[in-house]
Amino acid sequence: MSDKTNLYGLTYQELEDLMVSLGYKKYSGRQIFQWMYQKKVFDFGQMTNLSKKLRAELEENYSIALPRVLQAKVSEDQTVKYLFELFDGSLIEAVKIPDDPRLTLCMSSQVGCPLGCKFCKTAQIGFKRNLEVGEILSQLALVQMMLKPEERITNLVFMGMGEPFLNYDNVKAAIETIMSVLAFGIGHSKITLSTAGHVPGIYRMTDDGLKVRLAVSLNSADPEVRRRLMPITKKYSLDELRKALIYHTSQAGRRVTFEYLLISGITDTIASAKKLVKFVDGIPCKINLINYNPSEGLPGEFKPSNENDLFKFRDYLYPRTPAVTVRASKGIDIKAACGQLAAKHQ
Repeated sequence: MSDKTNLYGLTYQELEDLMVSLGYKKYSGRQIFQWMYQKKVFDFGQMTNLSKKLRAELEENYSIALPRVLQAKVSEDQTVKYLFELFDGSLIEAVKIPDDPRLTLCMSSQVGCPLGCKFCKTAQIGFKRNLEVGEILSQLALVQMMLKPEERITNLVFMGMGEPFLNYDNVKAAIETIMSVLAFGIGHSKITLSTAGHVPGIYRMTDDGLKVRLAVSLNSADPEVRRRLMPITKKYSLDELRKALIYHTSQAGRRVTFEYLLISGITDTIASAKKLVKFVDGIPCKINLINYNPSEGLPGEFKPSNENDLFKFRDYLYPRTPAVTVRASKGIDIKAACGQLAAKHQ
């Protein structure tokens, strides 16, 4: 990393303010914004609508630098897991998931995660730090540059490493750049922010009017079971989470998605299904059922639900709940499925 100030990650407003502080017109900030994020041009010399004087000054004092792609592992189902090395040597992962006609990118928001969910491989890394805005944006930019000519990222999900609401300011700034028509131009309805149940973050997102979809990694509607699986429940109870979601759906006018992990004998019983039905009552929602993906080092008593129990669970939920789907896990063979991200370089 050079001593020059890296512009990658600056917002529209920050670039405009920088140009004014350097004695140039505000619109030069808009031009640089568009070159970096929309046109993927990282060489100031190629930004031909900037004056020669400005280009020279930028070249002398500033840089546009992105992390390094260390690895791109391709699954049998064509899911691709990308390993990025950040400037301090930290490693993060993002996953490209094909689901014709959609092409989804699952992005990370933190290096590791502090929440300690018992079923998640990322939890074993522990928490190292939050990602900067540019480190979030670079996951999308670098993957886009590696796409085939006929491919285009259509959907984004913040479901990778980390809890997005614990890095809310940077995630929000990145999302606003992603949605800008002068940058990546991905609409708010195509972006999903997933939380393990960070109640203050849900209220803040709602009050900020951040118009992206909200998903909640619920996994159990039994307070005792959820506390055991997800320690965040000790801080933010299921009752508090439910109140926050009722507030969010009423204010935002959008339904929430519940991600529900099926672990044999723990979360996939009919008794569990009954508690889930009660929890979601009155909350506009859909429920994604995801079978547990085993990973080395996770508790041995955790097993995927068998097919019979999975479909019994699904059939109990619907039509008692608004919408239920069984989501097939992709990229299991390359450890890219839900709960498997560990950012290891092999």
